[in-house]
Amino acid sequence: MKSLFATLFFFLLGILQPAADYIDAKNYDINTMHRGNQASKSPKRIYIQNFRAFFEVYEEATASTSGSKNDRANRTSFVSGTKTSLGVQIDGVDVPDFQKIVDEAYADLVAQLEADGFEIISADEAGKTDYYSGYTKMKGGASSTAQAKGFVMVTPTNYEYWVKSVSKDGKERGTFTDTSSKLSGDLEDAYVAEATFIFPFVTLDASSSNWTNSSSVKADIGLRLASIINVDDNDQKSASLTGFAKSLGNAATGSQIYSSRVRIIAGDKINNPTFDASTGLKKDVYFEDVFEDRKIKEVTTAQVDNFSKGAYPTLVMVSGDELTLASHYANCDPAKYLGAVKGSMSEMIQTGLTNFKELREK
Repeated sequence: MKSLFATLFFFLLGILQPAADYIDAKNYDINTMHRGNQASKSPKRIYIQNFRAFFEVYEEATASTSGSKNDRANRTSFVSGTKTSLGVQIDGVDVPDFQKIVDEAYADLVAQLEADGFEIISADEAGKTDYYSGYTKMKGGASSTAQAKGFVMVTPTNYEYWVKSVSKDGKERGTFTDTSSKLSGDLEDAYVAEATFIFPFVTLDASSSNWTNSSSVKADIGLRLASIINVDDNDQKSASLTGFAKSLGNAATGSQIYSSRVRIIAGDKINNPTFDASTGLKKDVYFEDVFEDRKIKEVTTAQVDNFSKGAYPTLVMVSGDELTLASHYANCDPAKYLGAVKGSMSEMIQTGLTNFKELREK
């Protein structure tokens, strides 16, 4: 009987205890600024300037060695180059899954703001400001693969937003520096919000050695919510996409940087906000046990064949210049993948709104 009671006790205890957080509270990077009591001047109106999530679905990398010729007293060595390419594609989830989560997260954000008495400013109203003069209005609900290599960018269904320009291949361009405070000023100091979430699933490491005449590409697989990426469209033939993305860009190179964050600003003072509640990440957040395989590696090694003809010098032929293209699928547990994505987005939105509310009330 005691055993039964003990079993029931621990069962109920497990039910009553809250689920573990996807994002540790210590990992949030919270920045706040409130000058001149701006909250008392700003109306309870808010424009959601950006709401988007980037889901990595494919990544590739290539490593290679160059050919060479070595002449010696009794032999000549010809070493041809090696080349190893590895492409990894996610399997188990697809764009409709991403769209559903983004739609639900956006609806949750809007519902919480409206419950707190905020009026949501439409894209049409925001588009009448001087700030958006010459901008292009975009419609959400259509996924884009042009924004970041290997990633699908998803925006909410029936959501509209403005971009500075769109390239021929469909890539949206913004400003190199954040000037959202000017938009707040044009909207009579209304709040301007942004929510961005970035979910890579693999990191590739390409390496080569002329000493061993070999090249290799390693893949570390694991879903994470990234703190920051650079989505420059430079050539990625000999480097990992996410590895390159970690490097910071700037206006001089034309790089475009995105951070996972929930940010709400208001007011304008020389193109800077006087109210700024920003909730981001100090480092990437990893989610365990989402994928079956954690590591993949492909190697191309030059092969040596020796040919000898009596007293003639030995001729060493090294092969290995063939392209080795490996195609791999990273199988995920759909329930765990979608649970981690949905849970982490919900937590970051909730934390961002809590920080926003606390700053307004100071």
